[in-house]
Amino acid sequence: MSEDLSKYKDTFLSEAKEHISSMEKSLLKLEKKPTKTEFLSEIFREAHTLKSMAATMDYNNMTKLCHAIEDVLDALKARKIKPDKCTDVLFECLDTLESSLTELSRDAEELDTHALVQKLQTLITQKESTTDYVDKSSTSAAAKVESIEVKVERLDLLMNLAEELLINKMRLDSVKEQLQNPELSTTVDTLGRLVSDLQYNVMQSRLVPIGFVFSRFPRMVRDLAKQQKKDVNLEMHGNDIELDRAVIDEIGESLVHLLRNALDHGIETPEVRKKAGKPAQGTIRVTAKRTKSFAIIEVVDDGLGLNLEDIKRTAVENQILSPQATTEELIQSIFFGVSTTKKVTEVSGRGFGLNIVKNKIESLGGSVKVESEPKKGTTFIIEIPLTLAIIKALFIEAGGRTYAIPLASIERLVTVDREHIKGMLNYEAIVLNKEDIPITRLDTLFNVPSLGHQRQPIAIVRKGAEQLGLAVDAFTTTQEIVIKPLNKLVRENRYFSGSTIIGSGEVVLILDVANLMLTKRLMVNSE
Repeated sequence: MSEDLSKYKDTFLSEAKEHISSMEKSLLKLEKKPTKTEFLSEIFREAHTLKSMAATMDYNNMTKLCHAIEDVLDALKARKIKPDKCTDVLFECLDTLESSLTELSRDAEELDTHALVQKLQTLITQKESTTDYVDKSSTSAAAKVESIEVKVERLDLLMNLAEELLINKMRLDSVKEQLQNPELSTTVDTLGRLVSDLQYNVMQSRLVPIGFVFSRFPRMVRDLAKQQKKDVNLEMHGNDIELDRAVIDEIGESLVHLLRNALDHGIETPEVRKKAGKPAQGTIRVTAKRTKSFAIIEVVDDGLGLNLEDIKRTAVENQILSPQATTEELIQSIFFGVSTTKKVTEVSGRGFGLNIVKNKIESLGGSVKVESEPKKGTTFIIEIPLTLAIIKALFIEAGGRTYAIPLASIERLVTVDREHIKGMLNYEAIVLNKEDIPITRLDTLFNVPSLGHQRQPIAIVRKGAEQLGLAVDAFTTTQEIVIKPLNKLVRENRYFSGSTIIGSGEVVLILDVANLMLTKRLMVNSE
């Protein structure tokens, strides 16, 4: 590639990925509805545009492959070949184009497409005259530039700078309170508004539609269903829900595990479904929605549902649960390596997938739960923060130290008389709205002196349907905080998820609500 063209390489790679993704979506639709010629036209437009771009960049192998794809699409449109005869090969072409982009991004050579071009040509029963594949026309040169590609590293740098500004702004707030200078106060307040605006816009620039993750699922589900001889319809809703890029990067693997689980364990073969009085085609539905500071993602299938008897037998045999285990404990055990599958496949069967999902989601400050009805289906519900960088938090004091609790995890704040705290065998609890809520005393947990409150401040935190009361010495204030990773000394302490720096320069530890709940749950269940 010439030096003049090399400066356009990043733009080409980015735009080419979008064209390939669009072709894949249209090809999936065409496979389901072969008579819809508009899907053919959509694929043709994308292939033609990609061919022109590749030719301009002197990527001849990609150009030839796109041209051969066009020839096959022309034959399809003229009904000289049937869609089912060429769909798999077209998918192979898209995979090759994507792999070629990967090689180019590594400064390697584009892939050799000669064999694949030959395979496409054999699909066409009647040879047709072909036009010169080098087409350097462009219809978008005069288009107004409304968006640009920004490297992820630059967004991360902007976020780090915004975080440092926020920390220094908090320090200035402390100075302002000490000096009580009207001019300084006005300046600091103005700076605070500017920092907030900057922080908000940097956060907005990092938001990515969850459809970015969802877009890879139709092809994956299609391939796995075909491999297992199952008929599956994938529905996706809420593609426009936006999450921080860091969250998007982390949840993709978990959703892949859940979809594979639904396909392998949930959805039955068409023959089995018909015998059970179900439609031959199974349905998997992935839905995203926002609520408060969290995104909720549901993965639902209309398959077999969980067989609690098999789960109980396996869990008891492996000494994971006792024979007296509750239904809730049986359902939760699937996250801890209990697998009832007799056959280990390439897709699943070892019992590790759901454990990976649970650990990943909880490490992000989220939660995952499952609901199931035998022979009717299973629903996995993931609740995950919208962002991992800056959150609102409640500052509390316990044993002379300050700690932070993510505000999104707090259900309510209460203060109760000492006599209203009930002593159980291994734990304490309070009653709110006729419901027993276990409590954890932070001074006891951290082995520091207790102040012996007559009226005890308690923060009620929630993860999913589970609640826990955190007994503290005092509630102080709420503010936005920048989450920093833990240092080596406290990284192994499961009670903390991160740290932050406040205006005084003091490092404050952030409580890990999920692990605090797990510790209390084990204590409660041991009674």
